[in-house]
Amino acid sequence: MDGREPEQEPQTLAEKMEYLIGNAFAPGEAPWGDRASDRAVAAAINGYHRRTVVSHATLGKMRSGAIDASTSEPYVPGQPIINAVAEFFDVDPLFFKPQHEVVKRVFESLNFLRAVHRGDVQGLAGRGVTSGLSAELLAYLNDVAAELSDDTPPS
Repeated sequence: MDGREPEQEPQTLAEKMEYLIGNAFAPGEAPWGDRASDRAVAAAINGYHRRTVVSHATLGKMRSGAIDASTSEPYVPGQPIINAVAEFFDVDPLFFKPQHEVVKRVFESLNFLRAVHRGDVQGLAGRGVTSGLSAELLAYLNDVAAELSDDTPPS
């Protein structure tokens, strides 16, 4: 043991962004240099993708935990931005989801897989799906599979 306190797992989007900015690259090798401003980090992410995927303003909201006025919840960008930031930092996009959402997705995925193994779901073709189905879609598919496998006629 080296006497250091164990690191706390980042919980919020802001904590996760700060963790990645501080730890994803070896010291002195971060593409934004020594000053990790919102503008510099956004420029590094956009440079990696060779197009604009995130603005410095959006990155600032992600890093600061800014509150979205329309929801009164911390700001969370759309999935395309999350995917682009995750790819840049070489982490799974699920890293940015709250733990309860990840658990829900795993739970619904397992229920769906069980329905497939029972033969309740057949011939499903995913087109344009690159990162799996959402927990909500899996829940819906599980509900449909349950209805279809139910022996009682619908009322």
